[in-house]
Amino acid sequence: MRYQPSLQTQRLRLRPFVADDAENLAKMAGTPEIYSATISIPHPYSITAAKTWIAGLPHLYRTGSAVHFAISLLESKQLIGAIALREIDNKNATAELELWVGQPWQRQGYASEALPEVIKFSFNQLELHRIYTYHIAGQQPPALFLEKNGFVQEGILRDAVQKGGTYQDVALSAILAEK
Repeated sequence: MRYQPSLQTQRLRLRPFVADDAENLAKMAGTPEIYSATISIPHPYSITAAKTWIAGLPHLYRTGSAVHFAISLLESKQLIGAIALREIDNKNATAELELWVGQPWQRQGYASEALPEVIKFSFNQLELHRIYTYHIAGQQPPALFLEKNGFVQEGILRDAVQKGGTYQDVALSAILAEK
């Protein structure tokens, strides 16, 4: 597929990011809460950085190395988060999942609504076999969320990322396509 598709759930549209998302993206992803809960989002996160990142996404999709979806509310079109498949390895049919929802929209079931659609897209459209994800070890909400959605924790990577000047352990979890 040359152009990234959009996916839809009952309350959400998972769509490609557009330049107009930069300001809201920087504001939401740049919060200390999102920074501390994610592995790869920088802090602070400027509008310029968001614009540059968004501008590079179509190339990543066309080359088959990543698919980044903006999570937006279906009715209001408000951007509320992001879900992505990064580091797509077509030879081994694997990809890394990244997911976050902005603070005002957390604990409303939006992540649980978006994730199954992206998993289905991953296994059916991209023909992936394995989706893996990381989270800071010891954080119960991500661990429970992943388990609830079929991911199995495979291990702990000791001192794998540096956050705020401190090395953190990272939990690795994955889900496999049904055979």
